[in-house]
Amino acid sequence: MKNRSFQVLIILGILFFNQQAFAQQPFGGGLGGRTFGGNPGQSSRTNTSENANKKPALKKTARAKRDSLSIVIPDSLKSAENQIETTVESFSSDSTVLDVENERYHLYGNAKVIYGDIELAAEYIMLDWNKSEVFAHGMPDTTKKVGEPIKGKPIFTDAGESYNSDTIRYNFKSKKAIVSHIVTQQGEGFVQGEKVKKDPEDNMYLFNAKYTTCNLAEPHFHIKAKQIKLVNKKSLVSGPFNFVLSDIPLPIGLPFGFFPIPKKKEIGTSGFVMGSYGEEPSNRGFYFREFGYYHAFNEYIGAKLLGSIYTNGSYGVGLQSNYIKKYRYTGNINLQFNANKSGEIVPKPEASRDFNITWSHSPQSRRPDRSFSANVNLVSNGFNRNNRRLDELDQYTNNTFGSSIQFSRSFGKLLRTSSGFRVDQNVSTKVMNSSLDYSLGLNQFNPFIKEKNMLGNWYDAFRVGLDLSGGYKVSNDITSRTRSTTYTDYNIVGVENRPLTSEELRLQSLGLATNQTVIKLNSAENIKYILSELGQFRSSFSVPISLPNFKIAKYLNFTPGFSYRGDIYTKRLKYEYIEASDAVKIDTLSAREEGVPFFTSGSWNTSASLNTRVYGTFQFKKSKRIQAIRHTLAPSIGISYAPDLSKNGNLYQYVRVRKDDISERYMPRFTELSSASGASGSMNFSLTNQLEAKVRSKSDTAENAFEKIPILDNLNIGGSYNFFALKSPYKYLSDTIVSGFNLSNFNMGTNTSLFKNLININFNATFDPYSFVEDAQNTSNLAGRRIPVYKWKHEGYAGNYLSSMNISLSTGINADKFKKKKNIPPPQTGISGEEDIAKKALQQFVQTNALAYVDFSIPWSMNFSYNFSYYKQGLADPQIIQAVQFTGDLSLTPKWKVNFSSGWDFVYKGVTLTNIGIMRELHCWDMSFQWTPIAGNNLRASNYSFTLQPRSSLLRDLKLSRRRVYYDKGGF
Repeated sequence: MKNRSFQVLIILGILFFNQQAFAQQPFGGGLGGRTFGGNPGQSSRTNTSENANKKPALKKTARAKRDSLSIVIPDSLKSAENQIETTVESFSSDSTVLDVENERYHLYGNAKVIYGDIELAAEYIMLDWNKSEVFAHGMPDTTKKVGEPIKGKPIFTDAGESYNSDTIRYNFKSKKAIVSHIVTQQGEGFVQGEKVKKDPEDNMYLFNAKYTTCNLAEPHFHIKAKQIKLVNKKSLVSGPFNFVLSDIPLPIGLPFGFFPIPKKKEIGTSGFVMGSYGEEPSNRGFYFREFGYYHAFNEYIGAKLLGSIYTNGSYGVGLQSNYIKKYRYTGNINLQFNANKSGEIVPKPEASRDFNITWSHSPQSRRPDRSFSANVNLVSNGFNRNNRRLDELDQYTNNTFGSSIQFSRSFGKLLRTSSGFRVDQNVSTKVMNSSLDYSLGLNQFNPFIKEKNMLGNWYDAFRVGLDLSGGYKVSNDITSRTRSTTYTDYNIVGVENRPLTSEELRLQSLGLATNQTVIKLNSAENIKYILSELGQFRSSFSVPISLPNFKIAKYLNFTPGFSYRGDIYTKRLKYEYIEASDAVKIDTLSAREEGVPFFTSGSWNTSASLNTRVYGTFQFKKSKRIQAIRHTLAPSIGISYAPDLSKNGNLYQYVRVRKDDISERYMPRFTELSSASGASGSMNFSLTNQLEAKVRSKSDTAENAFEKIPILDNLNIGGSYNFFALKSPYKYLSDTIVSGFNLSNFNMGTNTSLFKNLININFNATFDPYSFVEDAQNTSNLAGRRIPVYKWKHEGYAGNYLSSMNISLSTGINADKFKKKKNIPPPQTGISGEEDIAKKALQQFVQTNALAYVDFSIPWSMNFSYNFSYYKQGLADPQIIQAVQFTGDLSLTPKWKVNFSSGWDFVYKGVTLTNIGIMRELHCWDMSFQWTPIAGNNLRASNYSFTLQPRSSLLRDLKLSRRRVYYDKGGF
């Protein structure tokens, strides 16, 4: 009863002083009429079992009640304006003690104070109203004998960022704080400091600090610095620091450090880009590569400005930008320029420049009536060679690049338009072809059908359309003015182009020889000449006509066809033979010079095809698991005809090209015309086979009692016969025959899969029906000379029928295929289109970069492939490539992964390119070892590399790395 009376007395005293003393103290005056109090519905207890030892404080509070009238009211009001600016809320689960004399408020047990965006939670919190401060720390945990001796350590939260510490003192007025032993997460990293000071601008100054991306209380690694500054939660700046691994200081560090802190789930965070460093295997030396700054203009577009320097004086600059507009488009731009120096520094190194421009733009619009896309890749000569990496052999050997920009738009169901720009370049031959194209089309329609999908008479299947296309084409290759395959076997006035020998012609047919007919793009005069003399504007129209299909004898499908094409040009070619120099002079004439608005040409062709399907089924007994085998046979035959246009003087010019008596020929007057070859009439034929088996399911409870198993997919055999093949005289034995190569090569191909797609098989072959004889005029031609005599009519050996063949087998297995099948739930619906696109992109990346992707969830996987290639030309010895390759990976433990790739070359009787990789996942950092012990016959050196680096992208360049390269294909 006595205790209860004492509690009532204390409460009444608090209410009394609330009207007299609190009205002038910082709690009330600073709030400007706002309230300050404890947990609603909870009284301030002063006599509990846990607070029996706090009686002196209570007595002090009681004395404060008796002396409260002596508090000076005017002094409190003067300082109220510069102190508390918003409501202060406090909570506690144990007790709340008010010390009026010292103007302090004590909270015990799961205490919490909320002040605007700031929240402080601890076992004990003290509010000092006189100093406008809050102080918090943990309390001894008497319930635990082992483990953490302190409970309720302060957790300070400011605008969503949390800070764990041992003690904290924060001033509401100045917004400054002093913290001891702080731990906070900033982005992907964690910051620790023994003593921390916070200023009003949200900057923190940490002494004896650590920075790591490991989330353990005792991190596996960290960066240790005497001082680190946390700049407004955006970046970390440190003085001299070193790298510590498992509490062992390593000789790795820098005199200063800068670490950006990207915000979580935020697109577009500006900051510095930490590139990479190392040594280049070429002669540019050591490098600091791709250091720079990234600026996020907004969440839709950002740009990186990068720079690279090399110890031999070379340097490079680059600009990379990504942009996206949701549901509309996405893309990226990459500009790279390098100034290279090579050779000895004394007397003077050789200087060269290279560049690379790439632009990729992909539409994501759901509007099917329009589309804009771009894929630009412009590369200067030598860029790939100078900037290759050891693991980018394909980039080093690639010589051809293509760029295109396309826009298409459709109007309704009939009209469509498109325009585009394309550039193709070969950095080896230095040939560049450019074209600016447009097209306007009218989709095929049936003018006889009045109602939709209503077919009555046979002519209702008649369909007609219209295509109009054209553009401007230009090339720096002089030979692009004509498509004649024999263009370079005579001299051209003003061009360094001698007639090729027969051996050079043979090499050229194999793509092994080029001519010096390319104009360099190194001066304005050359570019002007290319545009004026080699450029050509062209416009053409065609009328595609689909004639009605006919059924012959119910089972034969007969399809006729007819098309017409007309071309419009602004320039044409004129040839003149100069006997004195034994060369041909080629002039480009414009339509204006000829007194006509434009030049025209026209051509037409007609075709017809006949096809059907024949089925044959072999039935087995019902007791057998194989119920039936069905053979599907699909023969097809077609015929086409195009008239001879070479006699048309408007299209071709008959001109002499050399002094000999067989050098006259028809030369095309327009760029797009092919060389004159007379009339064209051919018949093509093919035969497609399919074999399928109907098999009873093993399980009686299966959903389908029977299943179809493919045995042979699309075994196709085909060829063609040209009725108007060019006939020439050939010396055969003692006779001279005049004949042509009417019959084409026979092509055969098939593909199939066995054991439920476990093994994939592909096969294709080419058969040559014509004979080869020894070439008496050119003994170096080991293949001999091909003559129009069938092999079955030739006396003696005339070469194999089989001229080429390729067989490939591939399979892949992993641990999941040997597990018992479980009932797999159906796939979830409602997956967004973006998630589906991202999933497909990830799968494509994994398939194309198998060695770069490590999946620790699969215990093991193996992929095997076998390839056999056979090529034989005429009488020459066959060229054979036969090799088996395998790749795989093995998880020795959940943290250890080994991947490998190798093979065996049966021709060279040696091991092919071999790679071995060992990866170790070490919680917050990775260790990898890559070894290429055998380089095989590739243009790649043996090498090995060892890397130890953090997993976080922020610190991936703070690594231990060792790489050795052996260009003599030596071992370790």
